[in-house]
Amino acid sequence: ERSQAAEGRSSQPPLSMLVAALAVSGVLVGPAARPAAPRSAPHALSMAAAGESFSVGVLALQGGFKEHLSAVERQAGVTGVEVRTPADLASVDALILPGGESTAQGHCIVEASMLKPLQEFAASKPVWGVCAGMILLADGLKQSEPQALVGGLHATIERNAFGRQIDSRFRSMSLQGSAAAAGVSEAAYFIRAPAVAECGEGVEVLAILPDGETAVAVRQDNLLATCFHPEISGDDSWLRFFLSTVAGRDLDEAEPHPDLTTVAPWQPLPRPDSAVDTAVKRAFAVFQQGGVIMDVVDGEQARIAEEAGAVAVMALERIPADIKRDGGVARSSDPAMIQDVMSSTSLPVMAKSRIGHFYEARLLEALGVDCIDESEVLTAADETHHIDKRDFAIPFVCGAQDLGEALRRIAEGAAMIRLKGNAGTGNVIQAVRHARDVYSQIRQLRSLRPDEVFGFAKEHRVPVELVEQVRDAGRLPVVTFAAGGLATPADVGLLMELGVDGVFVGSGIFKGENPAKRAAAMVKACAHYKDPAVVVEASTNLGKAMVGLLEHEDPASVAHLDDLGLEGRVLRTAENAIGGIDRSVAA
Repeated sequence: ERSQAAEGRSSQPPLSMLVAALAVSGVLVGPAARPAAPRSAPHALSMAAAGESFSVGVLALQGGFKEHLSAVERQAGVTGVEVRTPADLASVDALILPGGESTAQGHCIVEASMLKPLQEFAASKPVWGVCAGMILLADGLKQSEPQALVGGLHATIERNAFGRQIDSRFRSMSLQGSAAAAGVSEAAYFIRAPAVAECGEGVEVLAILPDGETAVAVRQDNLLATCFHPEISGDDSWLRFFLSTVAGRDLDEAEPHPDLTTVAPWQPLPRPDSAVDTAVKRAFAVFQQGGVIMDVVDGEQARIAEEAGAVAVMALERIPADIKRDGGVARSSDPAMIQDVMSSTSLPVMAKSRIGHFYEARLLEALGVDCIDESEVLTAADETHHIDKRDFAIPFVCGAQDLGEALRRIAEGAAMIRLKGNAGTGNVIQAVRHARDVYSQIRQLRSLRPDEVFGFAKEHRVPVELVEQVRDAGRLPVVTFAAGGLATPADVGLLMELGVDGVFVGSGIFKGENPAKRAAAMVKACAHYKDPAVVVEASTNLGKAMVGLLEHEDPASVAHLDDLGLEGRVLRTAENAIGGIDRSVAA
């Protein structure tokens, strides 16, 4: 592989060969390197002088794109654009590929027919790849399964080079070359970060770790790539370096950076290399945004989820529909099953513990899972106390039905909130109800006078400082997903439109027909919920969704239909006989 890449660098192909290669490359996946496209000389990269219109697109299919857009909009004379289609891409002067899950982003890029346009854009225009974006820009990956790559950066990248989420840190680094001359920031968040394994011809190393060996930022003509996340590190210096040095933009003064407690990850900067830090734990979920987290019961389902474009998987022995059907005490899963899932996918792996069962959570932390779900789907172990999550080195996600419950869980150390639906039912009504409750309560809170905030905190039994933070930020100070009962792409679109940052889906995939196709459709709906025509396409010919339960229906009343092997009209007649009409909704 490396010899092929070196051969491609030694002599540039003629333009006719390049055009032909692009025409047939289509969905060329790595880690094999494509022949390198000709690069513009650095002096030719100036796109606009100060005062002229200059637009910076941010690929907005999945990941931390909102944070980059906010940073771009702080720069005078620069406009940020969400890029989801080839037409969006054609309208911008420069592009940022944000952090997220590179396999999920690659899947979405291919599904949106964006791969070839991105490759052509990166051949001549300024592109900055951040974390997952660096992976996408690389010509090759080290010891990685094939995935869609934009390519063009003459480097080999190692995914998850620092380990799992427990190894994520706010790290310091040493600057070199043009980055040192520009005086950019020397510390940033490294969240499940990649690293540069090998640099090719024409690649300038801009930053290395204190070990003196590991390159974490590089530049090649019009391409910039960083392993870390300046966009959430309280500093716009790397963005301004991209705009001025790489894109050739003459910059005016920027707006001041907002208070760090009002923007992701909603915490002051941590000490470099501290092992347990709230900001690092909250930052993990920032790069799950715009994605679908899928329940899986084994390695095979984990692979289906990754191929469908999931951003993470939740490992549990029985999906919620089966837990409801079987009854009895539901506990944390067998470690062997969790390890099977962890070894079967490159995605982040989450696992569930019972409410209050801090020792189950300690076992999951020892396994090295990326996130723990203190879950009401399992049988509660403590009827009074939730787990004190503050001293754990890995993040927790917790369920909430209203703003008060969400803030109580955050006060205990939750780094992500899952708005509770009724898991395992295929009925989205509770997820919708709780999303509307939380967001309407936030709007109510923002309308209060400062001296009325104390009463709100007292009523909801939460620290007043946390209430004030929500009021100032206009949102929860953690990433917020919806979960429970989502069974169709339309359900996903509905919750995204209501304001959630992403969704959990479990029974709705593997209890319906065509799980792999349905999973991919859920991902497409999450990435393109703003375009109903795309969601229509994703929803077509998926087969029958899971049977589902009405809000107060006994799971056992429907479960036996699976055992009878009923199909078609006979099955629907049997379902209707059991379910009838949900009169509370009909009224």
